[in-house]
Amino acid sequence: MSQVGVALVSAGSALTGATIGGLFSLLKGRQEARERQADRDEQRRQRRLDSRRTTYVAFLRELSNTQDEYNKLHEFRLPASEEDWQVAATDALSARERLFQAWVEVGMVGPAVMAAQAERVVSQATTLLEEYVDAYEEHKGSSEEACLYDLVPGMSRVVNRLNVQRDRFLGAARVQLDGEVNEVPAEVLRQYIGSLGDFDAR
Repeated sequence: MSQVGVALVSAGSALTGATIGGLFSLLKGRQEARERQADRDEQRRQRRLDSRRTTYVAFLRELSNTQDEYNKLHEFRLPASEEDWQVAATDALSARERLFQAWVEVGMVGPAVMAAQAERVVSQATTLLEEYVDAYEEHKGSSEEACLYDLVPGMSRVVNRLNVQRDRFLGAARVQLDGEVNEVPAEVLRQYIGSLGDFDAR
């Protein structure tokens, strides 16, 4: 082979090698970019899950606190002084308002299905509080001793509906958090469910 031919072959080999090397570098760069994007997507997903988990647990805590205050109305006995009633009713109303704010926060982190379920819980909690208030207003002048709970016909059905909405919220939360075992701390669930024990027993 002439020197010119050798030179052409060498030049062609070098060009091919450079092209293949450049192609590999391009493919590697694209792969690394896809991996970085996947990492960023996973980080965003994890932050979203963490935010939702924190918000859902906060909602459950407020619901537990609300039920604690409702327990006081649940066992409130007549006749009683207006002052005693105002203390119990004000505490229950304040707890219900905090629950409302927790619902707003659930709506902010989403998704819409969780906001809707939290709204149902708040609606049932509001209905239950209204039943207690109405029962007191109707019977506050009576001299007959009675527990406030027993003065509301069908109260057990109202309480049960709240329990149903609670369970649905918990189930929906587990789905939204990808079924993670630790999506809601066990101590929160124990505290929350324990606060409803008196209601479930009636």
